[in-house]
Amino acid sequence: MKRQITLLSLFLLIASTIISCKKDDTSLKAQMLGRWTLNKIVTSGYTAEETLKDPKKMNGTVTYGTTSDYVDFKPNNDDQVELSLSGNRTIGTYVIIYSDQFSMDINDGLNYCKINSITANKLEFTAKIDKTNVTKVYSLSR
Repeated sequence: MKRQITLLSLFLLIASTIISCKKDDTSLKAQMLGRWTLNKIVTSGYTAEETLKDPKKMNGTVTYGTTSDYVDFKPNNDDQVELSLSGNRTIGTYVIIYSDQFSMDINDGLNYCKINSITANKLEFTAKIDKTNVTKVYSLSR
């Protein structure tokens, strides 16, 4: 009887290991991981005073599309995100909040992001900068 219980336990352990070792390709993080080419950012919400003080703060659409302009969601344990705009690289962090929301702490502050659409080749999300009225819609592709 002891031998049968031991064999059954061993079988259940092996079976559960095989079943549970499945690649995660459906979670938001799994879909986001990797380097995305930045196509455009549509910004709104900066006041006239803010745009006069800092010329980098402007409303409207900025079109990118070169390989040097990208967003890279790193697969490391630190959940880093690298943003490269016109050759200026910034490293921050991101955290998945829900199945369609994440936060991104990057050069302009903490951004609360909501996925508008995501496929294998396209990602679009809206980011709202914390404690401001500024929103940015990022359009990315692979």
